[in-house]
Amino acid sequence: MPAKICHQYASSGTCSFGDRCKFQHVSSTASVSTSTRRNNRTIVDDDAAPLAEFFAQYSMFSYNANNSATTEFYRMCDFFSWERDDDEREDAREEFRNALTKQFNTNYGTNSEDLNAWQNLCARLGVSPIPETLKECRQTVMNTHVNLVDLVDVFESRRQVTIFRSVEELSEYTKDTGKYFPKENAYAGDLLKYLLRQILDPSKEFGRRTTGSGGGRRRGGR
Repeated sequence: MPAKICHQYASSGTCSFGDRCKFQHVSSTASVSTSTRRNNRTIVDDDAAPLAEFFAQYSMFSYNANNSATTEFYRMCDFFSWERDDDEREDAREEFRNALTKQFNTNYGTNSEDLNAWQNLCARLGVSPIPETLKECRQTVMNTHVNLVDLVDVFESRRQVTIFRSVEELSEYTKDTGKYFPKENAYAGDLLKYLLRQILDPSKEFGRRTTGSGGGRRRGGR
């Protein structure tokens, strides 16, 4: 069986694995030069569109910004015929997670003490009227079961984000769709860290709630 082609090299003229890459580094009529890749990147504002910048690296793939970023990533994996254990897929997956985290920061901010950031989140959740204090905003957001990747996806559109009735329902949706942020990411701001919650076993979160006095803060599996 012939060796697979390194699609990162074919599309950009470079490979992050260099000589360690197990795929063939070959050029094709569909490939672009490094300078072309850099020229393509100049039309993308890094600060405003981290996800678009990520997908721009793979010029042979037609990124549809109207779809969920996660859906597009998995579609790109299929397009390049990446298997789960392919080094190229793992490298792209790590870069995608970084881009997703940066996009959240760009859309919603990084300061967990910023009232405007929390009011923006409330607005995206369809809350009306918007709470006027930081405490009220936090309580409202934390009591709402929503997928954070969905919040990124709907930011530039008029689509309504899906609100789930329970942590368990949200957890199942997140696992089924693969729409989750890494638990730890070097680019995560304080706001995102505040929001991130375990989704794989939400029962552990419920076990931490205080009983008899109204309980502690509800912790969604975000």
